[in-house]
Amino acid sequence: MAHLYQELAPATQYVDKKSGMSKSKWLEAIKVSRTLYVGNLSFYTSEEQLHELFSKCGDVKRVVMGLNRYKKSPCGFCFVEFHTHEQAAQAVNLLNKTSFDDRLIRVDWDAGVSEGRQYGRGESGNQWRDDFRGDYDVARGGHGGNLLKKIEDQPDRQVYVGKLKNAHGRFNPNGLGDEPAAKRQRTDEGPTTGAIFKPGPSFDGFGGGLPMTFGAHAAYGFFPGADKGKGKGKGK
Repeated sequence: MAHLYQELAPATQYVDKKSGMSKSKWLEAIKVSRTLYVGNLSFYTSEEQLHELFSKCGDVKRVVMGLNRYKKSPCGFCFVEFHTHEQAAQAVNLLNKTSFDDRLIRVDWDAGVSEGRQYGRGESGNQWRDDFRGDYDVARGGHGGNLLKKIEDQPDRQVYVGKLKNAHGRFNPNGLGDEPAAKRQRTDEGPTTGAIFKPGPSFDGFGGGLPMTFGAHAAYGFFPGADKGKGKGKGK
């Protein structure tokens, strides 16, 4: 069941490594933050739907929709900013890993929205999770990019087969492009062709497995790419 208490020290599994903050500074920032990251949304979920949902937890200041970097169309995530930290905490406690618009959504603390963070970082302009997955998800653009391929005789390894050095480094004021390559640490760059990964939570997604009773039926956590919600959305 949903948590009905307010956390005094916000717990988070989400740290945006491209924000320019160290992990310690990020964790300090969310202690007073009024902003939340919302993931695993349907591409068809509207700003109005999200505003209505989160308004049940407090006075929403704004909703910033996540957009495809090239098409400027919704790509399955958003940021929600409240007027107080306490209202944001209520939303995390009540809405994280609950079913909304036929999706199990992720609601987590964020250090605050800066220009450029609203854009997807994958090669397609969407999130990396949609470029990596190989399934068909009607609510997230259909077929995934399938940029992670299994290695024969190595079932616990996958290889990245996409383009080199896509534009997904730290953000500049215009929200486009990277810092010069020489100034980026290797760990902050995106995957390169031939890079090998172990299966697990994606760059943009979350893992789970906890049963959630929200609405008529129980929903269960899962790793991104395994979800196949319809995500019809209002006004589709």
